[in-house]
Amino acid sequence: MSRSEGVLRTGQTDDSAGLKTDALGFGDTVVLAMASSGPTQSIAASLAALMIAVRYAGFLPLLVCFVPMIGIAIGYQRLNSWQPSAGATYSWVGRVINPHAGFFSGWIMLMYYTIGTVSLTPILGSYTLSLFSNAAANNKYDTALVGTVLNLLVLVIAALGVKLSARFQWLWAVFEYTALAGFSIAAVALIATNHLSGSIHLATSWFTLHGAGGFHALIAGILIAIFLYSGWDTAAYVGEEVKGRRAGSAAITSVVLLFVVYSIGVIALQGVAPFSAIQANSGDVLAFVGQRIGGTFWENVMIVAVLGGTLASLQAAIVSAARISYAMGRDRVIPSWFSQVSSTYRTPMNATILVGILNVVFLWGSTLVGSIGTALSDVVSTLGLMAAMFYLLTAVTAIWCYRRSIVSSASNFVLGGVLPAFGAAFMAFIIIYELATNALNGIELSFGFGFAAFGLVLSLISSRVGKAPFYSDPTTSAGATAEAELA
Repeated sequence: MSRSEGVLRTGQTDDSAGLKTDALGFGDTVVLAMASSGPTQSIAASLAALMIAVRYAGFLPLLVCFVPMIGIAIGYQRLNSWQPSAGATYSWVGRVINPHAGFFSGWIMLMYYTIGTVSLTPILGSYTLSLFSNAAANNKYDTALVGTVLNLLVLVIAALGVKLSARFQWLWAVFEYTALAGFSIAAVALIATNHLSGSIHLATSWFTLHGAGGFHALIAGILIAIFLYSGWDTAAYVGEEVKGRRAGSAAITSVVLLFVVYSIGVIALQGVAPFSAIQANSGDVLAFVGQRIGGTFWENVMIVAVLGGTLASLQAAIVSAARISYAMGRDRVIPSWFSQVSSTYRTPMNATILVGILNVVFLWGSTLVGSIGTALSDVVSTLGLMAAMFYLLTAVTAIWCYRRSIVSSASNFVLGGVLPAFGAAFMAFIIIYELATNALNGIELSFGFGFAAFGLVLSLISSRVGKAPFYSDPTTSAGATAEAELA
């Protein structure tokens, strides 16, 4: 069997059996990727933490992180051009580097897109209820119930087709980004004209290492920045459903847009109130900012914007996790049940439903049982490092996959070698530095990295019990790379 035949078999390009091809345009894919990062929701969740790390120099870690992210996104683009795959990093690493490394990549991505949603669903409930009753918004059972209903809503939309999911994302994106841009402009204008008492004016220290508090503080800020950017890789997971293999270009565009949105949002909004006031309202910081800028009505507008962004982010996480599960099931490294596709909606129905239900289970588990909530919180705290891991693996894979063509021209050398290598080195440095400086406590390390390491154990079990061709067939594993196709 030839290499191309192997790719067709494992890629399952038969339209009657696989995902719906050409379902998404370039803009749809960008919106899905942006939604996965959830700029408004992410700023709401991270602005106070970012200010603790680097004070008012939040732009600096965003800028430092931008260049390696672009390099990694270029790696995604080149690998997607070679082989669009719903598994993305899982498939590429497994087929170019090593199948066990591929399984490990898929496992930590699934952790990122399932356990990571535990931090989203309580926000859904509390922000929705805060529009009607502050008491209800502070009741964990009420917030869990509302979070469950909204989770099931986005689950249904995700199950009914990726095109419907994209339309849902467009609906929220227009409102969310318009609101964020409007509040940012208003904040700058009010601060500049001294119409906000206690506001903080722009200063040169906001853009210096000294203003950030030094190198160690900057690294802490960069880890938060990685979390803020992460999610744009959703563009790759819908790669089989995007017209013209443009998922990689959508990923690069998403990184650029995220840099712009985050930079403007952080710089404009962090000066609305004194540092102590921002920290005192860290739980609903954008609602607080909205109230400061325009009163109760605009506070509610900001709450709706954050709510919409959170819904969109949760739905994008379900779409991503379902497609990674689908790709792994298709290769039979996990039960093939995950690869079953709805003949009507052309979505990985089993995987989508299971991911959505797991979100609800995690939500109620953390609500009802304190120890479960603590354990999940410990895992969530390591998600930035997990994202750094699969970004690192993707960049290394892109370099190795194209290693013979990198030196064919100056542009190939820069785009295929230098930039992805810089991204990989950056992520490796962050991982090593955070571990060496004990940025995570023992519980976080044991839970977070324990779950990640468990993926390697599962891979060994899968290779011996399931005997999937992914582990042994040279057309789908480390026995062959893309070099033959690239020549």
